Amino acid sequence: MVTREQCSGHTRHPFAVLFCLFPIPLWFLAGCGTPPASNGARTQLTPTSPSSIPTVAITAVDYGYIMPETITVQAGLVDVALVNNGTQPHQAQVARLNPGVTRAHVLDELVTKRDLAAAFALFTFMGGPDTISPGYGQETILSLPAGSYVLLCFVEGQDGIPHIDKGMIHFFTVSPAYSQRTLPQEDGEVMMQDFRYHLPEAITRSRPLTLHVSNQGAEPHELNIVKLAQGRGIQDIKAFFQSPSGPPPFEELGGLAALGPGGSGWIKIHLEPGTYAVFSFLLDQRTGQSQLALGMIAQFTVH
Repeated sequence: MVTREQCSGHTRHPFAVLFCLFPIPLWFLAGCGTPPASNGARTQLTPTSPSSIPTVAITAVDYGYIMPETITVQAGLVDVALVNNGTQPHQAQVARLNPGVTRAHVLDELVTKRDLAAAFALFTFMGGPDTISPGYGQETILSLPAGSYVLLCFVEGQDGIPHIDKGMIHFFTVSPAYSQRTLPQEDGEVMMQDFRYHLPEAITRSRPLTLHVSNQGAEPHELNIVKLAQGRGIQDIKAFFQSPSGPPPFEELGGLAALGPGGSGWIKIHLEPGTYAVFSFLLDQRTGQSQLALGMIAQFTVH
């Protein structure tokens, strides 16, 4: 499992997971370069998935992913494990390119044309580790069909510039060969709908958990897990996103990034006692409002 021992010396910044188009530097047209070097490993990766499930280990830094330039894994269950060794929150959103769509197509829509509808029509959101604060990690298990994929960080920093605009994008491939793998032993299921969560009783327990997350809604949803500051609640989260000022009233602890309708995956968590919330900050496809504003947020206590 990815350790959750927080590292000192980090400053949290306001962020927003935005499903809109951002200008990407033109040097991206030539390909993804090597991400900046980390200031030293702070969070260690010790995956706990069944041995039959291959692991894609990713280290997030400011601003890039430290990982092989080329990743080819067999179709089936894949453990996507992220550790954040940067100084800002990061995520690893996994998206599968639609048949016939190339890397050039994605960059063309995201960079040159900046066409929102066209860009997101090119791929399907498959989950992945959601936003985590510096010094933390998130282990997820996804069922990935064969095809081409892209890894993205939609977090926006205090400077107002999204991390995808600074280089946090990486393409990889899942090979057609299929490998039968042992399903994770799950402790409960989180069901996401339009626009609410059904949380299992197990999530209130302070122990290592493997939770199955499914999207039963008609549009993409995410499971963003945060730990609330002492005395804070759901209204404080809503107020912060309505008018961001100062540090957020919560700490980002991961979860599962956006899943398309009918999608599912697993997360591995070990929450300490305290007050927590889950929410989705994606934009509603019909109204343009954040799903959080439409009620997709829930609070719970871990004992």
